[in-house]
Amino acid sequence: MSGKVTDSKQMPLAAIVSIHELGRSTVASLEGDFQFSNLNPGIYHLHVTHLGFKSYSKNVEVGMEGAELSIRLAESEILLAGLTVEANPFKNGPLEQSQTILILDRDFIQRNNGGTFANAIEKLPGISTINTGVGISKPVIRGMSFNRIMVNDRGIKQEGQQWGADHGLEIDPFDVDRVEIVKGPASLIYGSDGMAGVINIAPAAFQQHGEIEASYSSMYRSNNDMISHSVFLDGNEKDFVFRARFTAQDFSDYRVPADNFVYAGFLLPIFDNRLKNTAGRERHFSFTGGVQKDWGFSTVTVSGFNQQAGIFVGAVGIPNINNLRHDGDHRNIDLPRQDNQHYKVIWNNTIQLGKNWMELDVGYQRNQRREFSFPHIQGLGENEFGNLALSLDLDVYTANLRLNQQHGEGGQSVAGFNIQHSVNRQSGFEFLLPNFESLQGGVFYFREQRLNPNLVWNGGVRLDGAIHDIQEHLQPIFVRMQPTGEFEQRNADIYRTFLNWSGSTGLSWVYKDDVNVKFNLGSAYRIPTPIELASNGVHHGNFRHEIGNASLTAERSYQADLNISLSKKKILVSISPFFGYFDNYIYLAPAPRFSPLPGASLLWEYRQNNAIFTGGEFMSQVSLVKNLNFSLGAEYVYNHNLDTGLPLPLTPPFSTLAGLEYKIPSLGKNVRNMYLFVESRWAASQNWVDRNERITEGYQIWEAGLGWDLQLKNQPLQFQLSGQNLGNAVYFNHLSRYRLLNLPEQGRNISLSIHIPVGIR
Repeated sequence: MSGKVTDSKQMPLAAIVSIHELGRSTVASLEGDFQFSNLNPGIYHLHVTHLGFKSYSKNVEVGMEGAELSIRLAESEILLAGLTVEANPFKNGPLEQSQTILILDRDFIQRNNGGTFANAIEKLPGISTINTGVGISKPVIRGMSFNRIMVNDRGIKQEGQQWGADHGLEIDPFDVDRVEIVKGPASLIYGSDGMAGVINIAPAAFQQHGEIEASYSSMYRSNNDMISHSVFLDGNEKDFVFRARFTAQDFSDYRVPADNFVYAGFLLPIFDNRLKNTAGRERHFSFTGGVQKDWGFSTVTVSGFNQQAGIFVGAVGIPNINNLRHDGDHRNIDLPRQDNQHYKVIWNNTIQLGKNWMELDVGYQRNQRREFSFPHIQGLGENEFGNLALSLDLDVYTANLRLNQQHGEGGQSVAGFNIQHSVNRQSGFEFLLPNFESLQGGVFYFREQRLNPNLVWNGGVRLDGAIHDIQEHLQPIFVRMQPTGEFEQRNADIYRTFLNWSGSTGLSWVYKDDVNVKFNLGSAYRIPTPIELASNGVHHGNFRHEIGNASLTAERSYQADLNISLSKKKILVSISPFFGYFDNYIYLAPAPRFSPLPGASLLWEYRQNNAIFTGGEFMSQVSLVKNLNFSLGAEYVYNHNLDTGLPLPLTPPFSTLAGLEYKIPSLGKNVRNMYLFVESRWAASQNWVDRNERITEGYQIWEAGLGWDLQLKNQPLQFQLSGQNLGNAVYFNHLSRYRLLNLPEQGRNISLSIHIPVGIR
């Protein structure tokens, strides 16, 4: 396959040209010429990108005599116009998709790295996060989170006890090269848990033959004295591809702009404006090796996420002045604390079968979560577990198979299945959820057809099923910290089976190459999780007693999404309204009574009601003058419990994010690619709350930064200096679990990051 890349004036461009299925890429010459040799006859999906131009994607059929292409890129000063969709089932461009898809590259993630992967993506409209201090956060899409959002890492669904607000995503933020976010129902392709959306994390394309590169990244954040280091090696040697990464992050107790907080009606001090025992330590690694051939590629990735994080002493038991007082070391990790390990082995395959392509992903995950605290705080004496309050061991085996088939010039289909087997084992002197085994999976068929050059239709169906086998649990009873020899049944044996269908259809219409209208209509089906069916214990991370409901039935949703976007050289405007009706929506809500268990406050129950979700996102970028861009994003979510007439709990407020970025002309030969940015987030007060849920006041915070590349002889260095919450504002995140303690978010934070790429060969 060969060709030439030019702009609208037929001037050559040294663009990056990639073949998605093979993971191969090349850079066109200064004359715009490119070539791929040794290709088997077949159909390949081609991506072409160049800074300052809209991305280009096309399915190319290569015969025995090859293929000759002439590619013309359209100019654009809009940042997001240079990105293309790769992880979608048809490997085509964003215009063909009927759903709203946001694409982030490594530059965006590096610029917005807040210490966790979820924090790096919350600047996108429709995306927010549930935070637990520092180092623990999980994404929220259109007001829904937990088991309604699927996170796929290298094609495998991430399973890490995501049902808990204090259980973050065990993803190394430095080990993410590209993210594609599907907003709205995506159960059809990905499975039951994709009802609210899917986050696909994809690795970088392989290096070209004979190339070996390395890099070093580091970051410092002043608020909690976070220091991060990450080293990376990536290469391709005679069709053997390999990459490795190691990351270390250490942080101390973080600072808040407050001197006290309120707990159970008591006013308690915050010494030195630092929350005691919120320090943490992280060590992560990943290794990938495999082969890249003319028939595709096969790789194996082994990764580990290791985190030890303190839990604010006010989060477990009843805090007092003595245990809130600092011991002089802001980096030590004392009790209570949590230790999290997440290990994965993932085998990825893309194999050419004539003109078709088969993708096979097989994975094994082991998630280990340990929570340590003092037994006497929970009214317990000596026990066989010592200080181990809760241990959750989850083993997950996953397999995904997809067959992509072409149907003439404008049609293609994908058929496949997903299957997952999970085994959970618990121990510790506390109880939250029982031992269980779960087997679930589904089969699907999805078809896309180009009806005319500017109109694409897609649609498909899926059948999902699950078997949950949950074991009875008997919890020892203590009186005055002494065991009585008696037991309390926290849950009985539960055996449930589920089987049902999902379906969706959509259109994408392009008008004069500038306007894209997408519409998607779907009905999704979500299976209750063992946690929703059988949990029954104090979840100290959330300051509440959570109890499941063994009689829960499956959810059914009917959702409609519309996206209208205008994309020209100097302006991008996108509006995305959505509406969803949920039959038997499962949610966790505060009950009007207190828990009978020691160390707990309110009782929270899993319930089911009919509900609606509606709202929308707005996103715009405007090139005001040369090198000066203005951006504005807004998001709004409204939900309504149709049975109670009240809102659902933990609904994010209306918010906007406005920013200005100026690209500073180069200052000599050594200082290049300078940029200056200012951003302001405004969030409205959240008064639309469920019964027994607190109102949260609105806020406005500011962020600014400066970035530049420094060239030292032949070695480039990339720097960014930025500040978050520059006004040291006292504000509350409605979704933060520390909001229940009246603890504000982090105060002023100055960040410095450096990235050093090294070309070894």
